[in-house]
Amino acid sequence: MIALLSIIYGSFYLLFFKKLKLFRESTRNISIFVGIGIVAIGAIVFAWWTFAPTSIDGRVFRYVIPIVPNVKGQVVEVPVEPLVPIRKGDILYKIDPTPYQFSVDQLMASIDQAKAQRRLAEIEVERTTELVKASAGAQSQLDRWKAELDAADATIASLEAQLGNAQWQLDETVVRAPHDGRVVNLQLQPGNYVTTMPMAAAMAFESDKTHEVIASFSQSAIRWINIGDAVEMVFAVKPGTVFTGKVTHIVRASGSAQLYASGTIPTFTGAPAATRWVVRVAFDDPEAAVDLPQSATATNLAVYTQKGKPVHVISKVVIRMSAWTSYLTSP
Repeated sequence: MIALLSIIYGSFYLLFFKKLKLFRESTRNISIFVGIGIVAIGAIVFAWWTFAPTSIDGRVFRYVIPIVPNVKGQVVEVPVEPLVPIRKGDILYKIDPTPYQFSVDQLMASIDQAKAQRRLAEIEVERTTELVKASAGAQSQLDRWKAELDAADATIASLEAQLGNAQWQLDETVVRAPHDGRVVNLQLQPGNYVTTMPMAAAMAFESDKTHEVIASFSQSAIRWINIGDAVEMVFAVKPGTVFTGKVTHIVRASGSAQLYASGTIPTFTGAPAATRWVVRVAFDDPEAAVDLPQSATATNLAVYTQKGKPVHVISKVVIRMSAWTSYLTSP
């Protein structure tokens, strides 16, 4: 764009000095003309970079969820295919349910046994109550059977709680997709053993829940950017198309200045830091961004601030030029 501005300004030389001959081609006049051009183009470029900054460091991001099962065991089935879109709740893989089914069956049998003991205690309470009323039984015997009845109720409640947990574990042997999305780099196969350790995720799941872009800007370029500013973007995978959005977050922080508790004293080299800050952008039309894959690169991204609106046209031209040049092979 600077070259284009220079060419446009150079055309005025041909117009004023050659065609209309308004000025004589002297060293003084040419020097003045060149000096005015440098100042004018410099001022325009400064306003452009300040009030309509652009970035070539942008990309689509999506949440990648490590799929860690809630129960451990041997994988018996993996019906999902890599990179094939699936819906929330679709089966990713199944863990051998046999040991968990045993626990459920055992607890159900224990509950049946406890219920039988409760029924016996209930019958004895009714019988002993009648005997006590007829002065033919001891009150202590009635109290003992009432205690047996309460104990049976407590046992049943405890076993039912254990059964609920066992049934939950059995259900968790079928691992399902947490969102709409796809599995990336699927290596899991039947026969693998999976655990509940977060560091041993069985697969990576790319969620379609978020369609947003992150882009980095220099700290000087970001100072006039505010949440809600309009954005235009061009992606290499969609040449000829200009996507629009809005700034949703501005992250004025960087890991390069992050301190950790340690026994090491920070070292400074004196070299100037070139830390960039991040702007997060949401698409105006999320449906238009569905086909943009995770990590799709924005070949150019422009933010239109609330100031210097006359120079916004420069970034608009640059964005549209980038959209069409994206048909060419990117470096």
